[in-house]
Amino acid sequence: MPETKILLVRHADVHNPDQIVYGRLPRFRLSKLGEAQAEATAEFLSKEDVKYIYTSPMLRARQTAKAIAKYHPDAKLRISKLLAEINTSWQGIPWSQIGANANLYEPIKDPENETIEDVAKRMLRIIRTLVRRHPGETVICVSHADPIKIAWVALEGKELTFENIRKPPYPDRASVTTITFNDDHVVSIKYENPAISVRVTPEQESEKKPSRKKVPVGV
Repeated sequence: MPETKILLVRHADVHNPDQIVYGRLPRFRLSKLGEAQAEATAEFLSKEDVKYIYTSPMLRARQTAKAIAKYHPDAKLRISKLLAEINTSWQGIPWSQIGANANLYEPIKDPENETIEDVAKRMLRIIRTLVRRHPGETVICVSHADPIKIAWVALEGKELTFENIRKPPYPDRASVTTITFNDDHVVSIKYENPAISVRVTPEQESEKKPSRKKVPVGV
């Protein structure tokens, strides 16, 4: 059977002038840098034969997915809550108050918050579903850093600890983590960062309203 590839793309840079944990808060769009990063990664992925693109519901992810979809006009674009950012009560709090490398999972801040295991479960669910649904194809999934790295660690069979999900390489903005499957078995995991050298000037970083175009909800 031909190999199936799941390309996990982290959303590009976000307009976040107050440097808060934005989590699942609404209206956090791409910055100008993010738009340039998304375009670089979209161009990088243009060579792929893609019929389906799935994205997290978060605006920043949807904007990244739409940039990629421009190079694949016949691909179907779908939203999946399974690709969403982690559910945490730390959202809305400045990173300066909790530290850039803070553990948002332990201790549990609220019973409704996701654990690392919770995130792994939903990410593996959609990945396995897409492998079965699109055998032999290449599928793009736009998600977020922690969910992508947690899925990576889980698929490698490593322990789901905060230390393991923070070990490099940690998914950079607009990076691509390619998971190749033969049937249901992981053949390889490859990390690439096509937008690493993208830069914009301070003058280019200006306000812009996000697109209101709706995307159908999928898995």
